[in-house]
Amino acid sequence: MKKLIFPLYLLLVVLTGCQVTPETGHPLLATSIEPLRYLVEQIAGDRYEVLSLTPAGVSPETYEPTPQQLVSLSHAEVYFSIGTLGFEQTKLKKMVEETPQLQLCQLTDSIELLPASCSHDHGNATNNHATTDLHIWMSPKNMKRMGKYVCAELSKRDSAHATYYAERLRKFEAKADSIDEVIRTTLKPLASRTFVIYHPALAYFAREYGLTQLSLETDGKEPTPQVMASLIATCKANRVKTIFVQQEYSGKMAERLATELGLQIVRIHPLAHDWDKEIVRIAKSFK
Repeated sequence: MKKLIFPLYLLLVVLTGCQVTPETGHPLLATSIEPLRYLVEQIAGDRYEVLSLTPAGVSPETYEPTPQQLVSLSHAEVYFSIGTLGFEQTKLKKMVEETPQLQLCQLTDSIELLPASCSHDHGNATNNHATTDLHIWMSPKNMKRMGKYVCAELSKRDSAHATYYAERLRKFEAKADSIDEVIRTTLKPLASRTFVIYHPALAYFAREYGLTQLSLETDGKEPTPQVMASLIATCKANRVKTIFVQQEYSGKMAERLATELGLQIVRIHPLAHDWDKEIVRIAKSFK
């Protein structure tokens, strides 16, 4: 039965055509995750409707878009992506082949990528990004760079409103600078600048603010007893006080580590749509 879903989806694309717009009457843009939807909305304003393929609260590395979502994607003008999520390596390629008007914009192209702290099976062993950290949105500086990329793409497609997009970019950059200042002020007094996280999603955040991230998860797996012993010793030596656990993970191993070392467990939502509020909340959690 599953083998029939994608062909049926392609049939729907053909039958419905590519000119259909959302109920709002605006043309459609698509993103892979909610933080990117937030970013694109900041630049696109009321000129576009923006769709995210991965709902908040689920892992984009394992999520499979529904046939209905893929039909919606067929109506989009541009898909802003990370580029290496599971469905981006399988269904999206076929989607592009069947929907010639869909422009792909891979936002990682605008970022200096860090080496990965973990690896995931993205469905493509030869993927050029297999050894890089793709949590690029957890940094105001990176979001500003991606904002420029989004602005350039929209201005190219809708040149009559290029000034509108440029102004919205300027406002977003000012907002990102303000967020950056709040985070720096919040983190400045920290005595310990090392933290533990279950899934290593804050490497760019750590690089930007002079922090050290220690990850429980290694190569997508929980630590061995030897790795755990080393991690405990490092935590003690660096007076670690906080361990972060993402909404998408159960955090059982994190709870054990927190109990042993007396750490505060903080639940975070790096994939939340309200990126501006979440990244500030994460910074304040260190205190």
